[in-house]
Amino acid sequence: MSLSWKSLAVKKAITRVVRKRLKFVSMTAVQSAVIPLFIANKDCAVEAVTGSGKTLAFVIPIVHILLSKAEKEAIDDTDVGAIILSPTRELAQQTYQVLNHFVVDNPSIPLKAMLLIGGTNVGQDIERYMSCGAHIIVSTPGRLCGLFSKCDHFASRVRKCLEVFVLDEADLILNLGFETALNEILSYLPKQRRTGLFSATQTKKLDHLIRAGLRNPVKVEIKEKYSDPSTADECLQMPQTLHNSYVCLKSCDEKLAFIIEFVRRDLSAKYLVFTSTCAQVNYFSKPINKFIQQKDKSFVTLKIHRKLQKNRQKIFNEFRESKSGLLFCTDVMSRGVDIPQVDWVLHMDLPNTIEDYVHRCGRSAHQMGVNGNSLLIALPNETEFIDLCQSKGIDVNPFDTKLTIDDNLKQSIIESMKREARSDQNYYELGMQSFVAFIRTYSSKHCMSNILYKKLDINDLANGYALLKIPVMPELKHRPRGKTVFNTSADDIQIAKNFKRESFLAKDPSDVYERKPLTKTVSKKVSLIKKCKLKGKRKKQFIDELDIQELAEDSKMVKKLKKGIITSQQFDQHFGL
Repeated sequence: MSLSWKSLAVKKAITRVVRKRLKFVSMTAVQSAVIPLFIANKDCAVEAVTGSGKTLAFVIPIVHILLSKAEKEAIDDTDVGAIILSPTRELAQQTYQVLNHFVVDNPSIPLKAMLLIGGTNVGQDIERYMSCGAHIIVSTPGRLCGLFSKCDHFASRVRKCLEVFVLDEADLILNLGFETALNEILSYLPKQRRTGLFSATQTKKLDHLIRAGLRNPVKVEIKEKYSDPSTADECLQMPQTLHNSYVCLKSCDEKLAFIIEFVRRDLSAKYLVFTSTCAQVNYFSKPINKFIQQKDKSFVTLKIHRKLQKNRQKIFNEFRESKSGLLFCTDVMSRGVDIPQVDWVLHMDLPNTIEDYVHRCGRSAHQMGVNGNSLLIALPNETEFIDLCQSKGIDVNPFDTKLTIDDNLKQSIIESMKREARSDQNYYELGMQSFVAFIRTYSSKHCMSNILYKKLDINDLANGYALLKIPVMPELKHRPRGKTVFNTSADDIQIAKNFKRESFLAKDPSDVYERKPLTKTVSKKVSLIKKCKLKGKRKKQFIDELDIQELAEDSKMVKKLKKGIITSQQFDQHFGL
């Protein structure tokens, strides 16, 4: 297989851009395998390791196919010949930037590209498309659906003119819940088209999509070389220049101190710190920012997650262009995004699956010839996840360092967070939300939740989150809290109660009333308790369940009153007022 650009039967204008603008001397394996198939009218399903050059493997055929079409017939400005669908804004922006190397300020490639992502008004995108036109669209699923449904001209030009449809990081598109949107998009596309499906992993959902959306596709798999070829199929793909390691801490309250100490020892490096949920990013970014910048105020510390709508692209670009810094993020940053020279990927929380771990790690060392590092920060109950990674052929080694956690720093961080929570109700509630979000993710979404969650020390986790009080939630009901003592005080519990009362009163002051004995509800509850033949703990569980049902009914009545479904008289009657 030749890796020379001269061996490709593509337009010379394209190879000039690759050699002179992008400075690529030769093709990668995936480019050499896929580009000839794509330009020969073949549908392709491509699985390739992170950093293998997948983007150029579909951008080059798209540009070649549309240039060939333009030589044969006139193309209007609004004739959409290709659509590239990306799962996230960051990845769409990155693909768009690669595409611009070919179409911007290049008279020999007279094509127009357009980026369609959330964060702006759909009407503005429609106006921009109608006035400026676009031959190649790079979009996220939601925004593309919006344009199809709200712009008939766009939908009709796609149906008539589309030549190529590409799904980039297709497995992530499905994992993020875009299956319905994807089916809607496919319904607008012409059947006679070339389709490319690119991903780093293959799943059952993806196989179903391949059968539904591609015609007799050629499957291309690009694997890393293994010393033992017999185990290659069992192994998940990692860049060869990536060093994976792990450290097992004694308790959860050491995590922030470890990360801060780790980063502060080399402030010239670039760090990606992954956690499970958006709430955790918002909550933990404050102490991380405070204690790292105590040492160097010029060090860039940023946060990003899917709920940051307007500023996400600005934050991403700022971190991408910085020479050093820390980006605290969720898995929205784990797939496909190209950030130059990420020195360390730190996993503050375990990824939900082995595949997620592979994608997170791949943000370091994903560029050819660049070394990278990944460090998994685990708790004593989480070592079995490391064993699972190793059983899948991932080389994860103990972290070799003399780094010790300063007890004074650990206490300072926790006490600083508690002081903030005592004085700021919003920060207190954010801490509770992040704890709840983590518990719900860890207990249900993790691939080893049945094993790991049973061993999780709830009190230790709450101490690590610097909570004043452990929230009441179904996942913690009838569950041991662990051997660790929860560090709180009577004053902290009272502050938590006061915040809860203030939060309730602030929701709707007109609904504040003096609760009187509940007539029908109480009599029904008492009757059920009397008829109950259970004893001891089982009877207590039964009563607790009745209390929960009662609260649910009360909540429903409040919502019905606000929506005007019931009258005030019916509401008062329910509560015995």
